[in-house]
Amino acid sequence: MVAHATLEWWLTPHRNCGSAAPVYSPVAQMDTVYNSPSGPYLQTLLFERTSFMIGFLHKEKLCENMANGINALQQRLDPMLFSRLCSLVLTDRGTEFAKYKLFELDENGASRLRIFFCDPMQSSQKPQVENNHNYIRDIIPNGYPMESLCQVDIDTMFSHINSTPRRSLGNKSPFEVFSFFYGDEVPTQLNITSVARDDVILKPTLLYAKGQKRTG
Repeated sequence: MVAHATLEWWLTPHRNCGSAAPVYSPVAQMDTVYNSPSGPYLQTLLFERTSFMIGFLHKEKLCENMANGINALQQRLDPMLFSRLCSLVLTDRGTEFAKYKLFELDENGASRLRIFFCDPMQSSQKPQVENNHNYIRDIIPNGYPMESLCQVDIDTMFSHINSTPRRSLGNKSPFEVFSFFYGDEVPTQLNITSVARDDVILKPTLLYAKGQKRTG
């Protein structure tokens, strides 16, 4: 099998096993959000086709921690679905992603995905995850403490974010589009639930007690 090392090849439609239909490799965009250099750190994953986003909260910003997020995702999903969602992952050149083999290989050493990096200082090359971080910042503004948050809080936040309609999705929410493509049960496997449009909260009060003050 010929190794295709360029991102451009993976993003170009190509024929698969003689199929008449072109096959596009799915792309997940990965990043990290934090409010303090000492953590905690939120690993974010956005699936381009649907703008559906999930996240994993980590105490340390190490490659091993971030790879464990991928491990957790792989464990929750059917192998074929995991491949459909994460065959290609695009991220920046942060030190927490530098040991790329931890991401590309599963815990048994088998290949599971390909990871590509943006050019240096070009985070704009993964615009969807960067833009969707604005929703996170509506709920967890800069300066707000993240130490009191747990994974359940993160899942709640992304349930509200994914239930927010998007003009780019024809006024559908990422939750609705993701469920349409991959099945109603898959968001549940990712601990994401649907929130009625009128009940969506994109403010700090979703996670923080009213009147809780910023740190620093």
